[in-house]
Amino acid sequence: MATGFDQLAQDPRLQMHWVHRLFAALIDVVLVFVPIFIIMLLFGLTQGLHWFMFGVIMGFFWMLYSVVFEEAKGATIGKQLFGLRVVSLDGNIQTYQSMMRNLTKIFGAFLLLDLLLGLVMDTTDARQKYTDRIAKTTVVSENLA
Repeated sequence: MATGFDQLAQDPRLQMHWVHRLFAALIDVVLVFVPIFIIMLLFGLTQGLHWFMFGVIMGFFWMLYSVVFEEAKGATIGKQLFGLRVVSLDGNIQTYQSMMRNLTKIFGAFLLLDLLLGLVMDTTDARQKYTDRIAKTTVVSENLA
């Protein structure tokens, strides 16, 4: 069995899948962070707030946004724009699965570790982050099928 990185190095469609996921995540970050930041500014909630705590608050809202959209639509807005969808390996995605796979969004370093662990391990599905494996989910590319 090969690692996710091994598969990624050899498969242009898999490379495009991860590029789409990256850009989808950037869109989602903007959709979540900008309104929350503006609301926090309007209510003076950024005064004296340490940058680390600010990041955790934003990460919490990103996780919440992801869980709500994955449960309702199967994908966040960013994923929908790129033809990506989160699926359970054994049927429809459940709320606990979405929460589990998105938990690392609360703290950026954990999200990076989640991605790297998913790609360095031997796998049959290089589309999975580590938490996708735990949650028994994966992200499929409807445009690259």
